[in-house]
Amino acid sequence: MEPEYRDILRALGASRLTIFWKIALPKTLPEFFGALKVAVTLAFIGTNLMEIVSPHGRGLGALFDSGKTNSDYPLMFAVLIALAILGIALYYVVVLLERIFASWAERQAE
Repeated sequence: MEPEYRDILRALGASRLTIFWKIALPKTLPEFFGALKVAVTLAFIGTNLMEIVSPHGRGLGALFDSGKTNSDYPLMFAVLIALAILGIALYYVVVLLERIFASWAERQAE
């Protein structure tokens, strides 16, 4: 928040807690959710890549690696579809949270 705004609000009698909850936090929410969309997507990709190369994985990445090792291409394809659906679902969970908590924010076209 710009120091001028903070000084004006303090001069009008707003407490630090009021400034945080009413001004600073809502101002940061659009950027926070934009970063969260990217972070969730990249974390999901990174987790699954590590499961593929990890010798002790038990998730979808390990299942994909098992299909690759055994040349079970239908299994690999099914795992890829499941990963795509889960990745898209995670992204839209963040979009839903953004619409709930920052629906007032002006958006560019997605």
